[in-house]
Amino acid sequence: MYASMHENPALDAARAIARSSRRGNEVNTAMLEEQICAEAGLWEPAAARRALDQSHGDPSHAVSMLRVWAAAQPHVDTLTIQSTDTVLTRRLSSAYPQIPGGQWLGFAPELTTRQLDWTTHNDTGEAPPAPAHPTPGTPDPATEDAPRRADTVRVRDLIQGAPTKSAPADGPGDDPARSVLVAPHTRPNRLAMLARGETGALVSLAAMILGRRQEAVLVELSVATVSLRIPHPRSGIAVAVGEVPITEVEVVLDADVDGRPGLALGWGATLGTVERRAIALALLDAAMLADGELAEPLLLDEQTVIAATDGPATIGFVEHLRLPHYAGFTAYLAQAAAKEPR
Repeated sequence: MYASMHENPALDAARAIARSSRRGNEVNTAMLEEQICAEAGLWEPAAARRALDQSHGDPSHAVSMLRVWAAAQPHVDTLTIQSTDTVLTRRLSSAYPQIPGGQWLGFAPELTTRQLDWTTHNDTGEAPPAPAHPTPGTPDPATEDAPRRADTVRVRDLIQGAPTKSAPADGPGDDPARSVLVAPHTRPNRLAMLARGETGALVSLAAMILGRRQEAVLVELSVATVSLRIPHPRSGIAVAVGEVPITEVEVVLDADVDGRPGLALGWGATLGTVERRAIALALLDAAMLADGELAEPLLLDEQTVIAATDGPATIGFVEHLRLPHYAGFTAYLAQAAAKEPR
């Protein structure tokens, strides 16, 4: 089903400590630091770690501290990220088993065990030594063949037969960190604000939406490192000044398109590699496209409220979209293609 791929050392370098293990009684908080960075809208794991420590482990407080700190820093506008500067380290689709360029499993959180492991510490109670990090910039033979976004066909282009509702072309959005965005929001501004949303809230809303849909399929999920470029202050030539990991997701939901069954294509992206965030963002975007700003109300009955506040349940409901849905999606496409407009 998937092609395996070694973990990318360039991604390790960008994450700073994402793969490191701490000794003694300390814990590896790399994924929590990534979540804090994403919610703050700032990629600086070292600052996120410090904020988490100063807030005594309170993620919401750490996000607020990080936003305040970031607002006081000098800002330099980066150039638009180019697809040639986007190196894919993980790529999968639950819509099609065979996709152009293949599926790259990489680090696969959906395949990790959910059993508690008591064997990771030695008799002294210390964690095993952290793996040595490669020197940034050193070529990695295991991932030299990693594809770039510019050379990789979008899986959404394979969808045929079913009418699709896509968002209209929008211009660049505003930065919610530098301006107050007021309603009504353009789609870029809405996505920018949601990209800094609280992870649990995003996942809970996405889970409530999933419970009311006939069809929901993850078309493409990709984890990548992107190079950030700014104009050189003297020559004006674009120069790379850093790398950031991002996760990008496209999903489809069932939708009424011109009186016949079709699909709404949603998109979401987030800093870091917390995939449930990007999946939830794409689901929310698709639901707003399908229903016109969520015209179908979400009834907050007792069952819905309880289900939405059960963190492990909502996470599992959203993250299960990463698993293959090949047969069901093929059947829905055939059904949509066969029906005439009402």
